Amino acid sequence: MKTKFDVDGYLLQYPLNKTTKFMQVRDLKWAFFSYGHNLGDFTRALETAIGMKQSGAQVKFFNHGGIHNKHIAEAGIEAEDLQPELTWEQHKVIMDINRYKAAVGTPLPVTREQWIKMAEADLKAFDEYQPNGVYAGLNLSCMISVPYAKLPMVTQVPTVNCPAFIHNEMYNMPNTMERNFFMRHVLPGMIKRKIMKKVLLGNSAGASLTTFNEARKHFGLKPIYNITDLVRGDITLLPDLPVLSGLAEKDLNSGYYYTGPIFSGIEFPLDDQIRKVFSRPGLKVYCSLGSSGYPETLREIIAALRQNSNLNIVCATTTILDPEELKPFSENFYATRFLPATKVNALADIAVLHGGQGTIQNAVWAGTPVVGIGFQAEQQANIDGIAREGMAIRIPIYSVNSKRILKAVNEISKEKYRNRARQIQALVRSTNGVRKSVELMNQLVLDQLPESKKFS
Repeated sequence: MKTKFDVDGYLLQYPLNKTTKFMQVRDLKWAFFSYGHNLGDFTRALETAIGMKQSGAQVKFFNHGGIHNKHIAEAGIEAEDLQPELTWEQHKVIMDINRYKAAVGTPLPVTREQWIKMAEADLKAFDEYQPNGVYAGLNLSCMISVPYAKLPMVTQVPTVNCPAFIHNEMYNMPNTMERNFFMRHVLPGMIKRKIMKKVLLGNSAGASLTTFNEARKHFGLKPIYNITDLVRGDITLLPDLPVLSGLAEKDLNSGYYYTGPIFSGIEFPLDDQIRKVFSRPGLKVYCSLGSSGYPETLREIIAALRQNSNLNIVCATTTILDPEELKPFSENFYATRFLPATKVNALADIAVLHGGQGTIQNAVWAGTPVVGIGFQAEQQANIDGIAREGMAIRIPIYSVNSKRILKAVNEISKEKYRNRARQIQALVRSTNGVRKSVELMNQLVLDQLPESKKFS
């Protein structure tokens, strides 16, 4: 009999025979890591940790810096800061690499010595906390420390980082790589997908990971040369669904599992100004480019939207832009850094988004049609997924201008997009991504426990 939760989610039952005993989830200890500068990765980790704690297991976060880590304590979860930290300046370079704004092969801005010290801090934390398993998120020092410690490791990544997504030639070339007319308009998409397949399943990240691999060698570990291997765990969770990604569940690689969407439950205040803007007659538009969009693109989008006085616009600038730069505010325009995306999506008629998994899933959960502008391949794929299902329009980053934005906003406001958004909303709301993740994680640990501990 497979491991399973009982009705309350607190007990896991192991193979059924006359001597079977129950091992309680509260006997398990999980160490959680995330990339605390990235809101999407952080919030998925936090929501999963909250669900794990609610299941009865012990949970503790370990952080190598991150501007969002303050929300861990707010959720009532213990946390410990580890040194050295990955700084905000280092994060900005990493974002440029991810968005192909930096040249291909640009090295990660972390020295061999920093990687080693970060991994050593992880190992000391493992020694003191004695976890049964580690949720690594996108915290890369775990890709050194956890294999060295031989602990069960869970990662949670977008579906584009599943090898099958790339192998099936579903990975489109990022628009930020299409830097001339030939690449954008002449070279067939099929050829571009074949190029990306060859690159991404080969040694595409070797140059960027030079110091990282030097640190792995220090610990006696083999080098990693591509992104899919870099973010693979003993199990790898995909907070997604086939209807959104386009990749059938049967096509997933071994060790990869769909869980259903997971997105932020952080309770940012719903400013009265938001309700005031959205109370006016006209179309209500929510706009956010997350923490990875270009500030210049956000300025251009807002300038375009404000040309139409019938649009009532609320904008979350997050960390990429000071809201003061978008002033003057008015009765039909307001901007702030952070806001409760789920609530604001529910109030909006449409959303203009960058395509991050969390932002897209908030819109899907709310049944809000989307105009999307992706800055990374993952973001393009997330937008394309719901565009294929009839609730989004994607504008290539090189085609962003006032005319294109206003045309897309006018089109996406049609009833056919709203109807389809409601249908997808119903499908997504029938899932519980956190619960499925917790179940898979605890099953992984119990599967790897020595027999003597399973039945103690």
